[in-house]
Amino acid sequence: MCTNRARHRSSWVVTMRKHNRSAFNGYRYTPSAYSQVLCCDCSMTWRTRAAYVDALPDAEPRRRQPSMGDRSAIEWTDSSWNPATGCTEVSTGCDRCYAKTLAERFRGTPGHYYEAGFDVTLRPQQLDQPLRWRRPRYVFLGSMFDLFHQDIPDEYIARMFGIMALAKRHTFLGLTKRHGRMHSLLTSPRWRGMCEDAQMRVAAEAHEAGALSRQNFEACRDAWWSDFARPLPNFWLGVSVEDQQRAGLRIPALLDTPVARRILSCEPLLSALDLSPWTAPIRGVADCVGDQHDAGHECSRCARLDWVIVGGESGHGARPMHPDWVRSLRDQCAQSSIPFFFKQWGRWQPTTADRPGAIGMTVDGMFGSVLVDGQWTIGDGTRYTPMVAVGKGAAGRALDGRTHDDRPAPMGVAGG
Repeated sequence: MCTNRARHRSSWVVTMRKHNRSAFNGYRYTPSAYSQVLCCDCSMTWRTRAAYVDALPDAEPRRRQPSMGDRSAIEWTDSSWNPATGCTEVSTGCDRCYAKTLAERFRGTPGHYYEAGFDVTLRPQQLDQPLRWRRPRYVFLGSMFDLFHQDIPDEYIARMFGIMALAKRHTFLGLTKRHGRMHSLLTSPRWRGMCEDAQMRVAAEAHEAGALSRQNFEACRDAWWSDFARPLPNFWLGVSVEDQQRAGLRIPALLDTPVARRILSCEPLLSALDLSPWTAPIRGVADCVGDQHDAGHECSRCARLDWVIVGGESGHGARPMHPDWVRSLRDQCAQSSIPFFFKQWGRWQPTTADRPGAIGMTVDGMFGSVLVDGQWTIGDGTRYTPMVAVGKGAAGRALDGRTHDDRPAPMGVAGG
């Protein structure tokens, strides 16, 4: 019989945590002022201030659902909101998608939230989640799906816009690789009416569920103006690009789409990017001639990027990102006064030439392993930059000795 109470408690906690991580998940912790604890080694019991387990192994298992977004590990947002999950690949930037890797681990697991893997699945139970968050925050809409995926109905997207119009205290950030549907839907003549109808429906449902106060519901119901007469000021939309080819396709569509602010996410960055066609000095609506402006809205000729986010690829099999690609984007943003956010190096980071396991990488994305006079070079004199795989956490997010966390300020919408 063991008599060491510290050993009792350690054994009990470790055992219960092991059960809590199992696929069954039948155990659960609850707080208690005084609990009777059973030692897993010798069956000795004692009363203590501790958590206790209130579900037996043969209890009905609870449906496993991950923590849905109240705190996000993504560096440029505070929370994530996913009224849907799942996506399909559209370009090389999707090859090692972190969201797909996460969801596919649980495909076929009965009762798991991701039982269907990364198949597109609507999650209407998550729609009113931002209304329950009282503290203003940045919210990433779509960390586990693409907002404009073809399997998400127009009406469902309109419901998300209705929720964002009601939750004015938050700033929502959306990213997509489907620039075609983004532009066609948000410029459609029927889009405003769809959003206004959806806003009334979700307001009534949220009020009934207790997620929207009576005062805010009545204000929405009795309003004589429309939140959708102009682009929602608390919704910033962007496109994700990985190389120059995708930038040339997606950025012009973004600039021609009516949104409050435009984001460019270069993650994973797989080649050098020249943003000069889209970062010219602002001319503004008043100085833009030859285009028709509706109620002072920007057109594709006078719109510009408002925020650039850059990051390398992480996870198994990740592709390296050359540091000069990042420096070039940083300098282009500085020249055009665009906020620049460096998210991460990813799995690979720059290193010294004598680092074990290092490989050489050129600015053109070529690899080699020839060390000449302390430099990675090949026969024609092309220089290689040493890169080493250390993992996202160890690689960090410092560029030339400092972090870059710039972002546009919220547009100051009150209420909600």
